[in-house]
Amino acid sequence: MATRWQALIVGTLVLHGCGRPARDQMDLTMWLVGSEAQARTVNALAEPFTKRTGVRVRCEAISWGEAHSKYLTAVAGGVEPDIGMMGLTWGVEFGHLGALVDLQQAFPDELAAIRKATFPGLWESVEYGEHVYGVPFDLSLQVLYYRTDLISKPPTTWEELVDVLTRLRGEGRRMIIDWGNLSWIGYAPFLWQNGGDFYNPQKTQATLQNSQTIKSLEFFRDLYLVHGVPKTSIPVEQGLRTGEFPLAISGNWKTISLTVGAPEIAGKWAIGPLPRGPAGKRTAFLGGRIMGIFAQSDHRAQAWQFVRYLYEPSVQHELYQAGLETQDAYLPPNMKSWETLPMQPDMKAILQEQANDAKGPPAVPGWTETTQLLEAAIQKVILKGATPADELAVVNQAMNAGLKEKP
Repeated sequence: MATRWQALIVGTLVLHGCGRPARDQMDLTMWLVGSEAQARTVNALAEPFTKRTGVRVRCEAISWGEAHSKYLTAVAGGVEPDIGMMGLTWGVEFGHLGALVDLQQAFPDELAAIRKATFPGLWESVEYGEHVYGVPFDLSLQVLYYRTDLISKPPTTWEELVDVLTRLRGEGRRMIIDWGNLSWIGYAPFLWQNGGDFYNPQKTQATLQNSQTIKSLEFFRDLYLVHGVPKTSIPVEQGLRTGEFPLAISGNWKTISLTVGAPEIAGKWAIGPLPRGPAGKRTAFLGGRIMGIFAQSDHRAQAWQFVRYLYEPSVQHELYQAGLETQDAYLPPNMKSWETLPMQPDMKAILQEQANDAKGPPAVPGWTETTQLLEAAIQKVILKGATPADELAVVNQAMNAGLKEKP
């Protein structure tokens, strides 16, 4: 009669073509949504952990394109890895399927220490009610890029942003919205900066049908229709290099690609936090990945040891350093690790400031499906002249319906 592990191995090979290797009871398998290079980095960093604990770890990369369906298939077939690294809000989805360990219930004291060390905006995307199904592995962050020889001082408020954009239009120049162009990700920071949000604090009701959310979408729309933000994708490197687009909202990873890909403007560009909105906030959008432990793992305690190990400041420093070499330009979520990051002090200070005023997508079941409706509504407003209040009312109704259907 086949053992349980034999059945799991065979099932995994059938479903995925790869999976857990032949192993003894102290082996762990981790799936990483991302690059092969980063999986190799995690495997290298696991060697000291193995020497310390006797637990071996094998990290396998899976692409973003296949990751969600692969996790769903693995859960359905009962062939999950021990640890899954996944999208920021996937923990809520898979946790509600019963597939992930509720870390709040299993390891409350140690989780509290991790929470205290984490940038607070990340936590809003992994915690749902009193449940936590994953620990942040890294983060990506929106910031403002600008050409210092063309814009002496970056705009610090919405009013200043409008003034700068008006001046730039007179010079034949414009702004790029790179990360979030025509999307809910681009709209989100303006929503938060104006005091609005997608849901109430209890995540029991959608809140897109009020004056703050409507005015935020009107402002976002006008960036395109009045101030000439391109509706098509234009690389930030190209825009800043030519000077045609000397202002851009994009992700922190562009600090690396600009350094590597646009050396001719070295010393002529800088970053700043996003402009402050009417609510006095400069809130940016942040993304990232989490680490969760699958409930079917026979080694949950050892898996939690490795998750905690990857969260140690020195290990996060090594992950960041290796990412610079492979252009996996994620930032560490553990605030202590920033003390030793190899980064220009002025750039680090701005990124830290923005990371302390940043939020991710809401940790609500069904949110992923909702984003498709919200995206369509935003594009109807900008591209087809639809009324913001009407479009948001439709999305708000759908979001509330989704909450009633949550598991």
